[in-house]
Amino acid sequence: MTAKTTRKIRELPTCSIVMLDPTESVFNEKEVAITMAKVRASSPPPTPGWAIYLRTSSDENQKPELSRERQRFTIEKQVLEKSDIPVYGEYVDVLTGKDPRRKSYQQMLSDARAGKFSHVIVERADRFGRSDTEALRAIDELYAFGIVVRFANAPDLDPMDPDDRVVVALSFFLAQRESMLMGQRVKSGLKAKRASGGYAGRAPDGYINVWGQSSPDQRSDLGRIHHWIEPDPERAQLWKDAWSLLLSGAMTLQEIAFALHERGYRHRSGKPFVMVSPKVGKLKPITDGLLRGFQDWTYAGWVVSECDGITPKTVRGDWEPLISTEDFEAGLLILERLTATESSAQK
Repeated sequence: MTAKTTRKIRELPTCSIVMLDPTESVFNEKEVAITMAKVRASSPPPTPGWAIYLRTSSDENQKPELSRERQRFTIEKQVLEKSDIPVYGEYVDVLTGKDPRRKSYQQMLSDARAGKFSHVIVERADRFGRSDTEALRAIDELYAFGIVVRFANAPDLDPMDPDDRVVVALSFFLAQRESMLMGQRVKSGLKAKRASGGYAGRAPDGYINVWGQSSPDQRSDLGRIHHWIEPDPERAQLWKDAWSLLLSGAMTLQEIAFALHERGYRHRSGKPFVMVSPKVGKLKPITDGLLRGFQDWTYAGWVVSECDGITPKTVRGDWEPLISTEDFEAGLLILERLTATESSAQK
């Protein structure tokens, strides 16, 4: 089949899943063989067709939708374009910690049991599970229904071959090792950046993230691409006004929220600082973001990181502060007084 052939892929629902840790071994070859033989004997012969299985993680470095597109492209180029077997459908799971049911995978098993397709293709083995044991169990489940499983990154690999199963397990080991090394490098890089006065992560409200090419003499320290934060031209004034209201010493957080709302300001999310309670119909000020901001040393130009052991006023940040250190500390004292007053009133 050529690349120009039109493929109609049956879109099946995208589901959120969690991959559970395996509790049983898949390497008891005798039990597996007996089980597979029984299942195959009771299942109809599969209809020729490819089932595409895509699995992404909601916390992947790239967006999950971009990961799915990359998987589709690899599967198409490496396998489907060279095959005469039609495509039956596509199954998509998104790995999260909220849903313990692998819905799309379970649907694929159900369709395999009904003989709706003969082959399953995934980008690589670890898309079937987080470990070699979990992935091989998934492969064995499909094989029990007479389904052939192939990997786009290694089309000639047969996971039912004893030697190739070792290769599958080894690929997991190498992937996990690379992931650990990458994590260590990223963690070390972020720690070094904070220690030298840089900001790591999403800029707080009132600032924006900026990036650009590093000069040749900076690349040894900053890398090819340099990231930093700058005051947000559209939202920095909001926080300067908020600090001014707090430092007046005459307003509660709720009153500050009302004042900002009257000036037309909104939270970065777009929500207003004052909302109408749906239950009682009263105006309700939203102060959580203000409280976090008034306690964030970033606005005073200081790097603070509990995980890196960087305490306030020890590492000066390389960005422009929106408030002086003296005013920031004065604001903290006002917050303590407001908190104590509210606690007394509640008693």
